[in-house]
Amino acid sequence: MSYSLNSSSNDPRVDELQRRHRQRQSRFIMVFALIEGLVIVAALLAVYVLRLVDPDMGIWIIVAIAVIGGGILSASLVSSNTRHARDLRDITGH
Repeated sequence: MSYSLNSSSNDPRVDELQRRHRQRQSRFIMVFALIEGLVIVAALLAVYVLRLVDPDMGIWIIVAIAVIGGGILSASLVSSNTRHARDLRDITGH
């Protein structure tokens, strides 16, 4: 039998595992988005308001922050989903 993140099972352990996974993932994404947003806003202020960095170079710094953040977010979500699948397999034996 296959379980998805949105389906309900007959096993309360599976339902609890899925609920905790969704909750953990939602919390992580919210915190990550807040931190990433603050870092990008700080970079924008440093480049375009405070003029600490030349805007031609600053745009690449901002792009690099976004790309690195996207890579970290993707890797974290893949890792979280892999861990969830392993935990689900341990519970169900499938």
